[in-house]
Amino acid sequence: MESSPIALHSYASTSDELTIQTVEFNTEKSVINVAVRVYDFFSGVEIANEVVNNEGKVTFEGFQQDEPYEVVIYRILPNEEWLEQTREVIVFDLQKPTVAIETFNSSVKDSLSVPVVKQNPELPNGCEVTALAAILNYYGVKADKVDLAKNYLPKEPFTFKDNVRYGPDPNVAYAGDPALKKGGYYVYASPIVDVANQVLFENSSDYKAMNLSDASKKEIINYVQSGVPVLAWVTIDLKKPRTSGHWIIKGTNEKHATYMNLHAVVMTGYKDGKVTVMNPLTGYETIDENVFFSSFESLGSHAIVIL
Repeated sequence: MESSPIALHSYASTSDELTIQTVEFNTEKSVINVAVRVYDFFSGVEIANEVVNNEGKVTFEGFQQDEPYEVVIYRILPNEEWLEQTREVIVFDLQKPTVAIETFNSSVKDSLSVPVVKQNPELPNGCEVTALAAILNYYGVKADKVDLAKNYLPKEPFTFKDNVRYGPDPNVAYAGDPALKKGGYYVYASPIVDVANQVLFENSSDYKAMNLSDASKKEIINYVQSGVPVLAWVTIDLKKPRTSGHWIIKGTNEKHATYMNLHAVVMTGYKDGKVTVMNPLTGYETIDENVFFSSFESLGSHAIVIL
């Protein structure tokens, strides 16, 4: 992943040794279940590879001052296969021989360190973009929830004709305005994926958002346990979906039942039958897995990830 070099610690040195320190996104927690390969930037020839030690570090020799190199971090699967998860271009500096590379952490004892971002008071009905802002911030991408809602999120107002309410397909645009207590409703995964990818593109990130809707419980848990936070749609009270009335999706004759307790959260951990989430209303919460996934599935299993 091409970006500016970053350094966790700097040590004055005359050695040609390069030390890679693997750390979790948004923290300086060491990531220890990964391997590192280093390539010559211009030729693409592999220079060295090694599994990090129990401090998340690996040291290689033979690097040239001011020369660029590509560092690739791999997750080590149970069958010992190396699965690529992060790329970073660095420039070797003898005065700063230790370089930190942020990457996915699939061995954290606690939940992933997704920052708490709350939707209120600015976005009383903006849980989806608030949750997205938290995930983008986790990956080191500067994103503001209000900016996302105002300048990136596709929105469509309601219209009325002959006492019939017409609105957008939530798979296409947000219904109403998330900044309004009354008059803001919700949006599903696909438009949030588009918002995320636009922001990632503008930040020259190699990461991409992916629509994970219809994924199974096992798939969702696997992503989180691989170090990937999941934005998931659940009911705000984790009870059965409640509807009140409907609107006609514009351009169709299709009725869309209006959900009154739809919400979006970031799943950050799973352990011992419990799910940890970053809730844009309350912060971190721990929820019974059956309660969480029952709510998730009852709304149609909408979810996204960034990889």
